[in-house]
Amino acid sequence: LLVEGHTTASISTLQNTHIHSIALVNNLAAPLLLPSSLSPLFLQTCLPSRYLQSKLTTLAEDIIMDDAALIEEGQLDIKCGGMTEEEILDACWMRGLPVGRFATRSGSMVDSEGGENVQTMRSILSNHLQMMQYAHRAVGNDSMMHSRSELVRDKALQLLILHLPAIRQQLMMQQKHS
Repeated sequence: LLVEGHTTASISTLQNTHIHSIALVNNLAAPLLLPSSLSPLFLQTCLPSRYLQSKLTTLAEDIIMDDAALIEEGQLDIKCGGMTEEEILDACWMRGLPVGRFATRSGSMVDSEGGENVQTMRSILSNHLQMMQYAHRAVGNDSMMHSRSELVRDKALQLLILHLPAIRQQLMMQQKHS
């Protein structure tokens, strides 16, 4: 879907089943506190695709803006060491990154591993930010001098951000079975 070096794909061009799948892996049903077995059914029957497209677009924009801000703040250089445990948890949750047993359903934080989970999440978030730094440079033609609004409007970057949790989930499943 490349035309003259630009993608024609966007969230609005995805099929409804694809939108529902991406919404599930990006935790859009999580605030509803539904059992995981009911989440797919609820998303498919009760929420219009246009609504999910809007939510997914907003989520992608929020992640892109937050990634750019964290990179700009130098969090990548210090491996997210300047972030509190709660900020790390929120950042990982928003991006669909693994949070391990650090969070409970009530939202309270549990760290029985003596800080190991927090360090793991810092490392995972740092890896994500490093990948996004490369993606941001690609969008800006190898220059970080472009504005955040350019990054947010980039449809290919939005699609990448939204597909990463599904890719991670698939890779984790393959690792378990091998």
